[in-house]
Amino acid sequence: MTATVERIKNDIRRLSTEEVDELLRELQNAYTFPAHDFEEASIQAEWDAEIDQRMSDVIEGRVELFTTEESERRTSALFAKMGIKRPVFNS
Repeated sequence: MTATVERIKNDIRRLSTEEVDELLRELQNAYTFPAHDFEEASIQAEWDAEIDQRMSDVIEGRVELFTTEESERRTSALFAKMGIKRPVFNS
């Protein structure tokens, strides 16, 4: 990478989370990024393999399953630990 790019990366590391978020949004709005040239069948095959692996993990007991309530409790605890107010979405 060029020295300029390295300097920009170092400058970005010193920004707050909010400033990085704002910068990324502005870059996304200012530039059109080329689409990746993936074939739909290839993507679907990868998802199918991922789903098969996850199902196998559940069936064979390699993962811990928990209830929606436990998921909500863990998520709330994580937000609290990070000092972030958890957004509330009403459906």
